[in-house]
Amino acid sequence: MDKTATKADQDPTNFRPTSDLITAGASPAKGAIKLQRNGFRKKPERKKCEDTIVEDENDQPEKKKTSKEDKKSTSAEPKKPKSREKERTSKEKRKSSAEVTEKEKEPESLKIAKAAKAFCKYLLDMKESSLSTYFDEHLARYQPADQTSTEWDKNMSKNRSKDQKLYDKTRVQLKCQSPEDSEYINASVVKFDGSDTEFIMTQYPMWETVRDFWRMVSQRKALRVITIFEPFVDESIAEWNKVPSVMSSPATPLSATELQPGDEAKPQTRDQIVNNSVRCESTQIKSFFPLYSEHYMNLNGWLINTQRIEIDERDKTWVNTYTIEIVADGCSEANYVRVFNCTTWPWKKVPNEEKKLLALVRAPWKDIHPGTQPNDPVVVMCDLGLDRSATVVLTAILIEMVLAGKAPDCDALFKKMRDQRAGCFTMSMFYTYAIRAALTYLKIKFRQMSEIPDDVKAMLGEALNKVPFVKKI
Repeated sequence: MDKTATKADQDPTNFRPTSDLITAGASPAKGAIKLQRNGFRKKPERKKCEDTIVEDENDQPEKKKTSKEDKKSTSAEPKKPKSREKERTSKEKRKSSAEVTEKEKEPESLKIAKAAKAFCKYLLDMKESSLSTYFDEHLARYQPADQTSTEWDKNMSKNRSKDQKLYDKTRVQLKCQSPEDSEYINASVVKFDGSDTEFIMTQYPMWETVRDFWRMVSQRKALRVITIFEPFVDESIAEWNKVPSVMSSPATPLSATELQPGDEAKPQTRDQIVNNSVRCESTQIKSFFPLYSEHYMNLNGWLINTQRIEIDERDKTWVNTYTIEIVADGCSEANYVRVFNCTTWPWKKVPNEEKKLLALVRAPWKDIHPGTQPNDPVVVMCDLGLDRSATVVLTAILIEMVLAGKAPDCDALFKKMRDQRAGCFTMSMFYTYAIRAALTYLKIKFRQMSEIPDDVKAMLGEALNKVPFVKKI
């Protein structure tokens, strides 16, 4: 196995804003992601803009001209000068047009620098000693008003947390295709103003909700899934740890660097999967999908096949990418899902270096070509779908906004997340770590950008001092 990673993969700053991404042709999931074709709209005809003259007589009552003298008097009146009003209107238009043009011509690096500077000021202007203190005093108790949780109350057996509710307004609603199906799943749609990226934050599936999870993935065409759990020791999903794991792998996982240009995955039928893979029992594994390549399992009506595993050569114990085929009951052909599986991020702790989080954050987009935003949402899940998941989502959106030249309002982003996913960020360490990781990314990125002013680079270092680690692994 060639263990040499590409230069791009080694660079933690190899992160592109999600608005500039498109599915890679070499992705194992070729053919699974259906991109929406951009239609061309007929450019609307531009209305002719006619200058209007403000008449002084508009405020005077209209007089009837009944005599020849009146008509002569009217015709003899000198015409009001239009040139001055036209000139003023024309100048205003030119000025406005010049401002827009100047803004459009503003270098991309300058936009990014301004956004980064505003991001740093959020921290540097704080009177509190640290971001953790600020979070505890100003953000931790925030709860949105006028939210209902009717379906959450009705489906308590499907919720891991009995305290953090699920809002009716932002919950994912499933389509029922059989009498035993339910429309409920503990998952929330999370979107941000000014971003086309859609996230689905959800809890780790329970034994009785695994079917609902795969139904959600299929119905929402969510072809990218980030999972965060640690087998054997993750206390929050202990039921998955009670079953002994005795399987051995008959196939060596493929490294991403070993894939050949024409070695794309091709959809298989249900019969092909069964004939080409090894069957494993769901009671033998600690996951809701096979952890070994060329294994398949029948799980509550779904046939799930792990076709390929790509090892991250930089840290084999951190994130591995699984190409999974899923086939629902009554269907013949499989669809592909890319699962980015992080198995060494323990419960209630944060990684010991920011590059680990950045590798996980950029994983769903690293094989995407610049150009068009993928249509499928990104599913992010951990034990309760509240802390580790929220850390990934906030880090991703902060980096995306700054690289798009938009100054992020961290308080507003936090509240936007709480408005959609109740109780996310139960502890300050996850909120502060997301901001620290985003700052670290920008600091590394700006080393490669000579156009970024030195004062902005210095501000990044000062801002990082306001975000100390709380706990490490």
